[in-house]
Amino acid sequence: MSQPTVLITGAAIRLGKATAEAFFARGCNLVLHYNNSQHSAKTLQQSFNQIRPKSCEIIQANLADIQSTQELIEQCEKTFGRLDHLVNNASLFYPTPFAQDFEYDANNQDLDILLDVNFKAPSRLARLAYPLLKQRHGSITNLIDIYADAGLSGHTAYVASKSALKQMTLNQAVEFAPNVRVNGVSPGAILWPDNDEKTPAATNDSEDTGKTEILKHTANKKLGSPTNIASTIVYLALDASYTTGSIIKVDSARRWYL
Repeated sequence: MSQPTVLITGAAIRLGKATAEAFFARGCNLVLHYNNSQHSAKTLQQSFNQIRPKSCEIIQANLADIQSTQELIEQCEKTFGRLDHLVNNASLFYPTPFAQDFEYDANNQDLDILLDVNFKAPSRLARLAYPLLKQRHGSITNLIDIYADAGLSGHTAYVASKSALKQMTLNQAVEFAPNVRVNGVSPGAILWPDNDEKTPAATNDSEDTGKTEILKHTANKKLGSPTNIASTIVYLALDASYTTGSIIKVDSARRWYL
């Protein structure tokens, strides 16, 4: 198969889905990871394979599990015989307010889960994927966050995990050179976080006010689109052959307002 193969974690919904669609539009074969979004993953796979048969494989995995990350890489080689690009998109986001008594976690379980998924899993996948990526002079793109540089009150563990991922990206760019390029993308206000049981409930008024304030503190005064992120990831993987060790911020200059 002459088409590049791309592994994307967290690919069934949101930014991951947009990224999968962008790579598919460029003719790539896809291995799409999902954890809980099975229906969305199958629907996306079917839509791709109807257009280009056998171009997309999906695999369920808990990225906090070491064996599962190994199986992701093995699936790429088994299905397509190659791996050209790895996109570490999967991420967890929820508050861990150290200065407040909010569901205090004496065993640091919340901290461990955030670090496992947001930092340790991309680290393991990069190491496991390197032999295959090296054969193709491929790339790794990590989804970071503008708050990795600025901090976000009440989200110490999340920010720490993304800061660690940023530094790993820069270091691996040196360590994996000249065979594999490693870059990062730091989104700003693109999609609002999905609510879950770990996020304190907010009234509609307070939530809308917070969103309005965030958008006021961007240069374009509006929410970005998942395609803004996806096109940047595809550019780094397929077009930017001389770019490595770079973190591209797609945030409408929001970082300057933090």
